[in-house]
Amino acid sequence: MSGMRRAPRQIPPPSATAVASSPWILVSFGVGAMVVLLIIAVGAYRGPGPNYDPAPPAGALPLPERASSAGREASALPSQAVPGLSPRRTDPPSPAATGSAATGSAATGSATPKPSASAAAPTYATRPAPPASSAPAPPPPPAPPPPLEARYRVTDTFPGGFIAEVLIRNASRGDLGWVARVEYPGGRVVTAWLEGVPQGTFSGAGGTLTYRSGPDLAAGSAVALRFHIESASPRPANCAVSGRTCTVR
Repeated sequence: MSGMRRAPRQIPPPSATAVASSPWILVSFGVGAMVVLLIIAVGAYRGPGPNYDPAPPAGALPLPERASSAGREASALPSQAVPGLSPRRTDPPSPAATGSAATGSAATGSATPKPSASAAAPTYATRPAPPASSAPAPPPPPAPPPPLEARYRVTDTFPGGFIAEVLIRNASRGDLGWVARVEYPGGRVVTAWLEGVPQGTFSGAGGTLTYRSGPDLAAGSAVALRFHIESASPRPANCAVSGRTCTVR
């Protein structure tokens, strides 16, 4: 056996020994290669620039523009058709279509009937007026008594003249002043006075006596105005107190 020579033992290189003994090194190399490839791919990708305008693919339909000023769409997107259902038109017919339809109906001789005036205007039933009442109207209320009452009479006569009196009574609820006027055409007024009360003022020009009371006449009281008349008829042509005609006795 001494004559036989052993073959020399081959010793693997240190690198192969390290790789075989540590498999994580291969994993690290793989991960590093993938990172490098990812960096290269990200660098090769370019985003669209400001002037990027991709051309639409062949056969694609252009999308409708949208109104920007009013904030509403200029045109609506076509609705998708549902199988088995037909889209219903909701927009009103155009004037041209209406005119053509009217022309077609006129050509065929069929006209739309127009409502008559009697059918358009509603009728209203009038209610008859109630019959006039046959009952007599109530009599008007009696007129209130005049505030001043006056009575004329002759108290004494003598040759060429007489004494007359106007009795004045206040029938109102308050004190009143008064004015008496007695006319004797062609006569002469000699004098005039009031019985038992303060005197007033008078004038007798042209046979007409005008007497104005002094203090107001109290409500419900009376006063006698007397006067002396000459060259005249005992019955005066006119007698009134504050516009009220005297009662001549």
